[in-house]
Amino acid sequence: MRQLQTILVLMTLVNPSFRALEQLPSATTFAGLCRAAAEVEIQKAPEKAEMFVTTSHLYKRHLAKYFCEGSASSSPRADSLIALELGVYHGHTTAVLAAIFKKIISVDIEKEYLEIAAKHCDGHANVVFLHMDLMADDWGLFASNRVNVAIIDANHHYEHVRADAQNALRHLPQLQYLVFDDYNEDGVALAVDELEHADVLVECEAIGHGWDGSLWEFWDWDPASGQQFRRWTNRSEGKICKRGPGAEGTHLRPSFADRRFFLYRQPLTHLCQAGVVRFLPNGTLLTSAWDSGRWTVDSRPGRDVLMVHLPGMLMEPMELFFNFGRTAFYLSRRGSLEADWFGIGDHLVHRPFQFASNLF
Repeated sequence: MRQLQTILVLMTLVNPSFRALEQLPSATTFAGLCRAAAEVEIQKAPEKAEMFVTTSHLYKRHLAKYFCEGSASSSPRADSLIALELGVYHGHTTAVLAAIFKKIISVDIEKEYLEIAAKHCDGHANVVFLHMDLMADDWGLFASNRVNVAIIDANHHYEHVRADAQNALRHLPQLQYLVFDDYNEDGVALAVDELEHADVLVECEAIGHGWDGSLWEFWDWDPASGQQFRRWTNRSEGKICKRGPGAEGTHLRPSFADRRFFLYRQPLTHLCQAGVVRFLPNGTLLTSAWDSGRWTVDSRPGRDVLMVHLPGMLMEPMELFFNFGRTAFYLSRRGSLEADWFGIGDHLVHRPFQFASNLF
């Protein structure tokens, strides 16, 4: 405790901006010690204006304040919680999380990022780094860990954010809190707002820039051209939410809309797909080989089934049966006990090739 207090005194002398922070609780309390330890790491991290892909100092401080002080008097202490961080980049936020929580499991699809993050977190023995594709690999990997907090900051496209949140809630029964970065981006906001509306997420609080609804400027980029440009928004940089009652219902089924599936004729005799299908949210079914069609949800309870009308393939109505994770399906004539077609998400098809390529 004395060592930490000495560090705080030295920091106020060396860095005047530290003195200007909102008043920390007494360093003799857990909340004070927790936030002070987080502040040590925050001061080492670049600001968002210097590295636009990282979280801001304000985001990190709000995160520390929320968990170090507890969102309610009955909240567990942060040093008893295990956090799962999805998306690591260079590990600047990871180091702050390591100062707050008991244990951090940090995941990224890029090995290079994990190596850089590991160097930034060298002084923290409570961080484990894992290389993983969140859309293709088995989330059962985390089942034996009592994860309480999920920080979702990987791919910011809508379907990825929603899938990450849904997978976290489905596979982590002890999960109490979900933290989202880059809520200012459309894909993240849409996913979070939908889950809030369904009561899957409740008591959400804005954090970081724009937390009070004020306008703030941030760097954005165009994936097609790679060019960066500035944008203004009054959406908050991030959100912290609690697990809601809707998390126990059908809202946790992963979305299949706007995802590509490769279709294979049954019985499977070769690995060449016969075509590609995509289910649009408005009920349109787009295909590469059979023109367009329509799909509707079978409303009978206990069934995760779509009714498909695709005249270019078959004039009769068809039934589509999803697997548990909605990553694959069987397609057959209505009432038939045999599958005519097998569909699988394109990301699962590509995964073995990506894995093999990484070994070169």
